[in-house]
Amino acid sequence: MPPAAESQACLIVFAKAPILGSVKTRMQPDLAIEDSLNLHGLLVRLWIERLRDWDLGSVHKSIFFSPFGREQLGVLDLPPGIDVQTQRGRDLGERLSQGLRQKWNEGFRRVVFIGTDSPLLDFRDLQTAFLELNRNPVVIGPATDGGYYLIGFSRHLPDLFSGISWGTPLVFGETVQQLERRSIRWHRLREILDLDTYEDLVRFRQSLSQDTSALSGPTGRALRSFVERLADS
Repeated sequence: MPPAAESQACLIVFAKAPILGSVKTRMQPDLAIEDSLNLHGLLVRLWIERLRDWDLGSVHKSIFFSPFGREQLGVLDLPPGIDVQTQRGRDLGERLSQGLRQKWNEGFRRVVFIGTDSPLLDFRDLQTAFLELNRNPVVIGPATDGGYYLIGFSRHLPDLFSGISWGTPLVFGETVQQLERRSIRWHRLREILDLDTYEDLVRFRQSLSQDTSALSGPTGRALRSFVERLADS
């Protein structure tokens, strides 16, 4: 029986595999290559922990890696019940489009994508996203850098990812322009910081100092300690 027979909602986490020299490169040279890998690894583990611990009811949970090898299963200690897939496509737009097509073909009718670079995204944000998809075809969570940390669909719109200037501050605005040009109703979530550059890391550290409850769980506490150590060094 396909998973969508029990749930029509799916959460997909897009993650880069933790490979030395290929992650958090925009934080270098301010951040050493080893620290870049360690930071990325903590972010991925944080979301694996959240997939395991957050009770989203009948929502199906998936993690799509790029690239993906079977060795990741052991290194990341993925919990049972998490659907593990490989991202397919030449750029982020193609990979998102392929992911949406795949899950739609499996029968899911509310599909939410997130990345691993937004640790301040919380349980309530996901609840709100799935709730709003009952009323809107699209929901978007804008990131402070002009991209977005979340995008969700209750309509099959894989072509929405075409013609977007991926990796630039124009991503959110261009996506909204496409929606409005096509008269597609959408809901905007709150703005959240993405961790892409060293300046983002500094701002993240500042936000943690103002909210001691922002990160919880073993990996969240480890991430907090790691960021504080880096900022103090």
